Amino acid sequence: MGLGGPTSVVAEPAPTYLALGDSLAYGLQIDKLKGQIANGAVRPESFDTGYVDILAADLKRSAAGLTVVNLGCPGESTTSFIAGPCGFATTGKPFGTTPLPLHIPYQGAQLAAATAYLGAHPEGVGTITLDIGINDLRAVQTACADQGADCIATRWPTALKGTEANLKLILGQLREAAPRARILVGTYYNWLAAADQGGDRFVEDLNRVIIAAAADAGARTVLVFPTFNRTGNPVARLCALTLFCTPGHDLHPSDAGYRTIGDLFVAAARQP
Repeated sequence: MGLGGPTSVVAEPAPTYLALGDSLAYGLQIDKLKGQIANGAVRPESFDTGYVDILAADLKRSAAGLTVVNLGCPGESTTSFIAGPCGFATTGKPFGTTPLPLHIPYQGAQLAAATAYLGAHPEGVGTITLDIGINDLRAVQTACADQGADCIATRWPTALKGTEANLKLILGQLREAAPRARILVGTYYNWLAAADQGGDRFVEDLNRVIIAAAADAGARTVLVFPTFNRTGNPVARLCALTLFCTPGHDLHPSDAGYRTIGDLFVAAARQP
């Protein structure tokens, strides 16, 4: 199924789970992706160990006919979520120059695709999940790569204000389009703490903004940071739950990490 554009949405039977966000929603693991690129065929359906899959499996226990619409776009920031297009699908960014497939193809911005789907299915979507914002911070980290934490500390407050405004717009539009849906919004972990815990404060700043924007929209927040960064030995924990300690230093979760995030979403979804 594809979403051809903001107004061309194929009808699906209720109930539906709409998953939105960045590479975490996609279920990305970079070595798997690079291996498939090298073999000439990227198969989105093979990225099936993500938190979206964990939550979907749980939702299907009480809704056997559940439809999962996963619009997750690797590399998505709050700005590109609003303005589009998904770079991963249009240019392959940041994995080359060849467009790469999404779970559900769509044109334009992810927010427009999401609100169009919700508009076409006003009573069909019971659950929406969202993770967005970490690539806003990563953009600052990349710009400051040769200048260190002082540079990030100088630039991040201004960038964070833009992220905050974008999150409010995104969540406000989702809530307006789906006033009765359960919206679950994930926070982020700091994978870099496996090597240096000094950057925790920047991720915690982002998470505070996410939590506040979610509350304003009547959404429930899924607190990922404490489980990854404040439980047990933080380095061992991050090495187990992410792929950062592998040779590729992939920031994405391991299967165990995705399962952990998925379980947190399941617990949030089960709350009355």
